[in-house]
Amino acid sequence: MLDYFLENFSKEINGIIHVGAHSGQEVLKYKAYDKKIILFEPQKSIYKELLKNVASLQEVQCYNIGLGSIKKKSTLFKSNENEGKSSSVLTPELHLKVQPNISFTDSEEIKIERFDSLEVETLNFVTLDVQGFELEVLKGFGEELKKVEFIFTEINTRYLYKNNALVSDIDKYLEKFGFFRIFTNVDCFNYFGDAFYIKETNKLYSQNTLNKIKNKLYISNLFLHFKKLSYPRRLTKSLLRK
Repeated sequence: MLDYFLENFSKEINGIIHVGAHSGQEVLKYKAYDKKIILFEPQKSIYKELLKNVASLQEVQCYNIGLGSIKKKSTLFKSNENEGKSSSVLTPELHLKVQPNISFTDSEEIKIERFDSLEVETLNFVTLDVQGFELEVLKGFGEELKKVEFIFTEINTRYLYKNNALVSDIDKYLEKFGFFRIFTNVDCFNYFGDAFYIKETNKLYSQNTLNKIKNKLYISNLFLHFKKLSYPRRLTKSLLRK
């Protein structure tokens, strides 16, 4: 769905900030629209891969740090079986049960900075893939969040990691800045998914009351329970797999 939103809002997007960029799998999608790109990836080994993958591209800035609401050093719990894609500064909890094939036996120390403390341009499309740390990253934008128009983020409906942000927490915080969630897709077996937020003041914003109700429904435990009953487990293995 990231492709869909990039395409539909391409004329409104002045650039993309991707937090938790991993090795840059989405960069070519971003470059297709000739936008400036800023990437953050805290894992040292993955960051080296990222630099290699974007070396030939212009208008791409990379930073080997994590983002959060407090400047500090933190332990990153690294996932072993999926090239670090599930790595988080939060301790894995339910994640160990719903995806027992992924373990977290390694760790590394990373630096975390507030976005608004960096001399980095605030672009208006933000992508977040930070394994439950989304709310802390958003808080670290401070007043710079007022310059953002679009947010595509991973969301959680359960505590996959200790004290991770739930989608309802993100909703509540972003509403203060005039954002509303207009798209929601949650894996009913693994309890995480994606969401897209847009500023209500954006001229391309269109959201009626029915759609607002539907997006609230899509994260409810009752809806996810019935969704689970309607889909065989084997059909969901490829959905949002991490």
